[in-house]
Amino acid sequence: MRIEFVIDTGFTDQICLPPEAVALLGLPFRYDLPVNLADNSEVILPVHKAIILWNGEEREIRVFATGRRPLVGTALLDEHELVV
Repeated sequence: MRIEFVIDTGFTDQICLPPEAVALLGLPFRYDLPVNLADNSEVILPVHKAIILWNGEEREIRVFATGRRPLVGTALLDEHELVV
């Protein structure tokens, strides 16, 4: 399955997916994690596990089930150069 993501330079983890997409993909739940949002509020979000193909290699990542738009965060871009 292909999913289009928005790069969010303010998101310091790996990936966010809408809860409906997480359920559709059947991603296994791992734990709930308190996180600090851009408005400085704190919420608890469910974290799931996914295996993605990244630069031709399989990689296990954390997926936060939240929001309406799929996001890629800076942790996934670590050691990569983003040119816009």
